[in-house]
Amino acid sequence: MSSSANFQFSRRTLMRAAGSTLFVPSFLKHAFAQTAATRPNLILTMQTNGTHQNAFWPTGTAWTSIILKDMLANPVVGPKVTLIKGINLNKQGSPQGNGHDWGWHGLYSGFDNISAGAPANGGPSVDQILIKNLQFSQPFKSYHAGVIAENHSLINAGRASWVFSTAQIPPSTNIYDDYTKFFGSLTAAPAPTTTGAGGAAGTAAANAATAAATLRLAQRKSVLDAVATDLMSLEGRLGASEKGKVDSHLTAVRDFENRLTNTVTSAGSPGSTPRPASCSTVKPSQTGVSLTTQADEANANTLMHLYMEFIANAVACNLVGVMTFQFGRGGGHLHYNWLNLPNMPTDFHDLAAHKDTGTDGTDAANLCIGVGQYYALLHTELAAKLASFPQANGTTALDNSLVVWGNELATGPHGTNGYPIAFLGGAAGKLKRTGYMVDSGTQIHQRLGCTIQNIMGMPSTGFGWVPTCGNFTGLELA
Repeated sequence: MSSSANFQFSRRTLMRAAGSTLFVPSFLKHAFAQTAATRPNLILTMQTNGTHQNAFWPTGTAWTSIILKDMLANPVVGPKVTLIKGINLNKQGSPQGNGHDWGWHGLYSGFDNISAGAPANGGPSVDQILIKNLQFSQPFKSYHAGVIAENHSLINAGRASWVFSTAQIPPSTNIYDDYTKFFGSLTAAPAPTTTGAGGAAGTAAANAATAAATLRLAQRKSVLDAVATDLMSLEGRLGASEKGKVDSHLTAVRDFENRLTNTVTSAGSPGSTPRPASCSTVKPSQTGVSLTTQADEANANTLMHLYMEFIANAVACNLVGVMTFQFGRGGGHLHYNWLNLPNMPTDFHDLAAHKDTGTDGTDAANLCIGVGQYYALLHTELAAKLASFPQANGTTALDNSLVVWGNELATGPHGTNGYPIAFLGGAAGKLKRTGYMVDSGTQIHQRLGCTIQNIMGMPSTGFGWVPTCGNFTGLELA
C-alpha cells in the first residue's frame, strides 16, 4: 500500500465525509482514531487448573500439538502464534496457600500472594502498571471481565480476581452491561478507566442503560438502526478502502447484537422487562470478592464465546488499551458438561486436573486435553475475529494486537514448572517473527511481565520481585 493508506484510515477522513450533517456512532469514530499502530493493543487472559504438558507443547520439527492442533493449523491464526516454553514460578519468601490462591495474580504481577486468604502482600499486575505509566487515547484505558459461572462456592477472596497492589479489581461478568458501555449507547458518557464498584447513582444509571439495551435486543433492534440512513450516506462518501473498514466494524457490531438477541427472551406480559435467557443469573460482583453465590454454570459456554467476540470488537474498534479476562476463578470447579467428554467426573478440578500425573492415555490426561482444546478453540476464535478487521497499511487488528494466553498453574496437581504461555498476534511489529516456539530452557516467570512492558513501549529491565530479570531469552523483539 502507498503511504496514503495511513491517511485513508484516519478519523479526519471519516469526519470530513460525515461533515456536520451525519451522525457517526462513537465506536466508529474511535476505530478511525489512529492512522497507524505504534503500540499494540494488549489482551491478557488466564484459565485455571494447568494443562497436560505432553499434549500442549509441539514436538519435533512439526508445528503441531494435540491441544493446539486446530489453532496452529488455522491459516490465519497459526502463523501469528508464538509459544513460550520453560516458564517456572520464581517464588520469594514463604507463600502460604497453593497455586490457586496466588497463581491468578502471581503470573501477571511477578509477586507471590503470601496470604492465603487475600492478596495482602502481592503487587500490581502488569495491566495496571501499564495504564499508570503510559498514555492511552482509548475511552477505556483498561477493562477487566470474566466468566465466573460455577456451581461451586468461592473458597477464599484471593481467588476471585486480578489485583492492583493490595486492592482487588472485580471483573465485569454481565455481557449486556459491557455491550452497553462499549456499543449500546449513541451518546455515551465518558467511560471509566477500570471496572469497580461505583456510587448508587452510577449503579442506577448503569442498570437503567443495561435494561434499555436488553429491551432493544429483545425487540430485535440494533443500536445502528437509529443512524442507518446516515451510515448509508457516509459509506457513499468514502473510498473503497475506507468503506471496507466501516463495513467490517458495523457488521461485527450487528452480528454481535444478533447473538446477544438470541440470549434474550421477552417476559410474558406486554411491556414487561425482558429477561436474558442464558445470562440472567450472571451478575457483576458488588464488592469484588463476595462471589460465594455462583451463577448457573449452564451460562458458561455461551458467555465465553460471546466474550471472545466482544473483546475482539472492542479492541479492533480502538475502545480499550488493555483488556484482561479470566475464565472462571482461581481453582475453578467448572464441570464442562457442554463438552460431552467421555468419563468426565462430577468435578473436573478435584477428579481430573488434580489426578493428571502427566501420563498419557489416562482418563485424567484425556480430560485435561479435551478442556485444553476448548480453551485453544476460544483463543482461536478471538484471534480470527481480530484478523477480520482491516487496519492501516494493509494490517489487521490481529497484526496490531498482543494476546497473552496464560494459566494459573503449569499442571493440574499444582505444578509450577512449565507454565503454558502463548502469544497471539503481531504486536504491532514489536515481535520480529511469529509462528515458532521459544525453547531456551528454564526461565523465571517475572520475564513475562518485563517482556510485555517492553513490547508495550515501557522500557523495563525487570519485573515484580526481580528488577533485573530482563526479557525472555530466545524471543525476538523489534
